[in-house]
Amino acid sequence: MFRSFSEFTSEQWYHSERVDENIWKIRETFISEGHGCNMWLVRGRDRNLLFDTGFGYVSLRSFLGEEVSRNVDVVSSHSHCDHIGCNHEFECRCVHSAEASVLADPTPANTIYDPYAVPEMIAVSIDPLEVRNHAIRPAAPTRLLEDGAVIDLGDRALEVLHVPGHSPGSIMLYDHRDRILFSGDVVHNGSRGIGRTSWYSADEDQYLASCERIRDLPVQTCHAGHFASFDGKRYRQIVEEFIVWRQVIAANAERSNKSS
Repeated sequence: MFRSFSEFTSEQWYHSERVDENIWKIRETFISEGHGCNMWLVRGRDRNLLFDTGFGYVSLRSFLGEEVSRNVDVVSSHSHCDHIGCNHEFECRCVHSAEASVLADPTPANTIYDPYAVPEMIAVSIDPLEVRNHAIRPAAPTRLLEDGAVIDLGDRALEVLHVPGHSPGSIMLYDHRDRILFSGDVVHNGSRGIGRTSWYSADEDQYLASCERIRDLPVQTCHAGHFASFDGKRYRQIVEEFIVWRQVIAANAERSNKSS
């Protein structure tokens, strides 16, 4: 028997885990770890920060409650469907300027909802038509972010790092004081350790340049967009492995060109 998204309360659909002082990891309970993103809530003295908002099948605002939601800056790591689905529920919406148009006018193509979102990613029996016909709602950004911008929560400041490659406007947020990095899909602890480069908006050359730029970032803890968090040693290993992989590909291509 298929179920509908509307049958689930927000408390059933989401769950949260406190991972540090004033930092919570939120996930869509029934969506597989690789498909569903980690949403990061950071509580501040003056403002709250919500980094990414999931697919949007069930209300995230209801899960967070009005006290948090009225005073939250929603920041999108990038504009893929698993990260922006509930943006429309919040008043303050921030994204890198390179992907602002996607949030304002999302489509199955430009959010990669098609082909990314499939019924098989959900652990409960949802009507497949509900998954296929789900539409990300338009939510034009209220603030455009560029590299070096700061999200100020009063007692914590996070710097925006523009790291294109997985998508044109991919960003990370870095807390210099505590050396905490919210890496979105740029760096994570899954397969190959980086976001996929097969989507239409990805660019491996840009990704290489981004990784070369961030390789020496002094990270103590990395909270990624997918999979478990990890330490700075693992962060540097992931970035270095991608750089070396790209260097090997380039060297092989050069040898092939010389021999042809």
